[in-house]
Amino acid sequence: MGKMLGGDEEKDPDAAKKEEERQEALRQAEEERKAKYAKMEAEREVMRQGIRDKYGIKKKEEREAEAQAAMEANSE
Repeated sequence: MGKMLGGDEEKDPDAAKKEEERQEALRQAEEERKAKYAKMEAEREVMRQGIRDKYGIKKKEEREAEAQAAMEANSE
């Protein structure tokens, strides 16, 4: 009857342990999610690289590096 009226609530002695287990489960799920998306992104990058190779396209970073090297060679 006390519980219905907002009286004394029983404290769960294992509440801290349960919360710790819940937090660990959340961390593990987040790590699995990140691993899944990292794997998917790696597969996409392999596909992108295949397309770049097929059509002779260079990555933006490679073009910038070549332009920088050309500017340095011209300045010398």
